[in-house]
Amino acid sequence: MEITLGPVLFDWPKDEVLKFYEEASRMDVDRVYIGEVVCTRKIGLRMNDIEGIIKLLQDSGKKVILSTLAVISNEEELEFTRKLLHLPCPVEANDMSVFNMAGERELVAGPHITAYNAPTIEFFKSIGVKRVVFPVELPKASIEHDLRATGIFGEVFAHGKVPLAFSWRCYTSRAFGLNKTNCKHHCMKYPDGMELKTVDGEPIFSVNGTSILSASTYSLVEFVEDLKGIGVGALRISPQYRNTAKIVEVFRARVNGTLGPGEGMKELKAVTEGSFSNGWYHGGAGKEYLNAVLG
Repeated sequence: MEITLGPVLFDWPKDEVLKFYEEASRMDVDRVYIGEVVCTRKIGLRMNDIEGIIKLLQDSGKKVILSTLAVISNEEELEFTRKLLHLPCPVEANDMSVFNMAGERELVAGPHITAYNAPTIEFFKSIGVKRVVFPVELPKASIEHDLRATGIFGEVFAHGKVPLAFSWRCYTSRAFGLNKTNCKHHCMKYPDGMELKTVDGEPIFSVNGTSILSASTYSLVEFVEDLKGIGVGALRISPQYRNTAKIVEVFRARVNGTLGPGEGMKELKAVTEGSFSNGWYHGGAGKEYLNAVLG
């Protein structure tokens, strides 16, 4: 079973992003997704930076995949996508339009494309898609059915704050009385997202520019054997601002069978702020967490 590192979803300072990928070159992962999924106005990386990171990762034995925007809504974003696709790497499409732009190369259907059922996946296979990253809200039973019905290589979002929705408008700018056009990079103040709470004080969402994520950290660390059993081929870890290397280490130990379910969760709790969730995997409310014993 592979372990993959998803794209950085947050607006980190450029030097922090470069430092992260230098660290990622030493992580025990099989694939690294790099690009831009949320917003092209982030200060992070320019194309020459991305090219340098690709070489660094490839030299360390990683396979690199280009992740595209989840919403391509204007000419600026379209031009950014065209430039990204000039780089000679496989492509993870997170917007359907990318399939028409990617040309003859290895294609991955990303988690933000609604590959919910077997007919959809069969269509993706017919246009050259070799791998599907299942939507985060898909339960185990549906994942298992789709894998068996289509034979596609399946990747599952296994750890991180869950991307829930994307918009053309910027939620973070709005919170500061601005709009997307007048971006002042307030996202950088919240390297793991700006937490929103209910009137009762319960954390419910994380605001990240044009995207909304869960406040809790989604994790399937206790269900690695379960995922292997239904035929999942890869587990995705979504980067967080601190301790991503430790999270990768825990998942690698779980995949290798040298760390038990409960021990794995205990180690993740030590390096993760806030609560955990995995309810969607069990077909329940997304914010719930069921451990391997109760599940």
